[in-house]
Amino acid sequence: MKNKHFPAVALLALAVAPLAHAEVTFNGFGQVVGGATLDDGSTVSGLSYDDSISFDPESLFALQATATLGDRADAVAQVVARGDEGYDPEFAWAYIRYQLSPAWSVKAGRQRTPYFHYSDYLEVGSAYPFLRVPLGVYNLPYSNYNGVNLIGSRNLDKWSLRSQLFYGTVDEENDTLHVEVRDQAGATFEAQYDEWLSLRASYVVGEASVQVDAAEPLIAAVLAANPQAGAALAFDRDDASFLGLSAEINRGGFTVGVEYTEVDYGDNYIGGQESVAVNAAYRAGNWTPYASWSRSRNEPDRTALRMLPPAHPAYAMVAGLLASQDGDKDYASVGVRYDVNANIALKADYTRYDSTILAGAEADLVAAGVVFTY
Repeated sequence: MKNKHFPAVALLALAVAPLAHAEVTFNGFGQVVGGATLDDGSTVSGLSYDDSISFDPESLFALQATATLGDRADAVAQVVARGDEGYDPEFAWAYIRYQLSPAWSVKAGRQRTPYFHYSDYLEVGSAYPFLRVPLGVYNLPYSNYNGVNLIGSRNLDKWSLRSQLFYGTVDEENDTLHVEVRDQAGATFEAQYDEWLSLRASYVVGEASVQVDAAEPLIAAVLAANPQAGAALAFDRDDASFLGLSAEINRGGFTVGVEYTEVDYGDNYIGGQESVAVNAAYRAGNWTPYASWSRSRNEPDRTALRMLPPAHPAYAMVAGLLASQDGDKDYASVGVRYDVNANIALKADYTRYDSTILAGAEADLVAAGVVFTY
């Protein structure tokens, strides 16, 4: 990611803020997780495990600093070092928050995009019973944006209501892809009844561009030979949208949740995706066994292929690219959590992965680790 050394500067600035009479608090979270697939050469989409045990794919450490800037304002900076990125510290959050009134506040800067049910604490493993959020739903290549967020809250009898209106941009890249979303605008609405029923809805639109290194040479070749087909294939400044719906019940030690998302990537080779997740857990003392199932169904836009005659030299390669996006991915997990104390929990998980994309794929993943807050 960009600006890898900026987090240290930001936290240093907050650390010396007491000299300017600001109150600064520090807290953090992390996890150390090891795992491996059970068969030679098998992998799980969305994770970088293979058949050799590794502690890098899901281990991370995070430090957050909050500086109070008067009665109504504070500044927040969060640095996260992830194992699958070589533990290089990255600037995850950096925003200023102002309390407009008892019911309304505004945040400006780098912050979490509130797409999903668990977005606010996506990487805080101690906040949910399972080892990881459901991969069939939580599979976007980014989770933060730069912009503004207006947040309102209100209580009505036994209902607690919260809404968000946000606007901003996304510009993220790694070794294999670059994602850019311009004019991202969205809204979320959350309702909690008597602390046992939680409902959530979100809708986001934006102008998105995605460059995947492996696909770019083919897209460039099609653009040169047939500009219309190339434009239909490329993911370049397309109108995209996201819809998310979720519900969760917490009662009598039981937790049951369901989440549905629908992503329209626009007119390009990726097309669209529908995803659903169902999970259940039961807490008995310090023990919490759980089960989770999720599925993503991907369907690419085939307009570009229809524009090419079957005899075209790129026809077979375009068909292959579309096939690489077409199909289902299923994840089924069972596991257990044990709370050592208020700050430490142990987790163990078995996940079965099945895919119908191309020739299909399957894998069995076993992982275990410790999650903590401080």
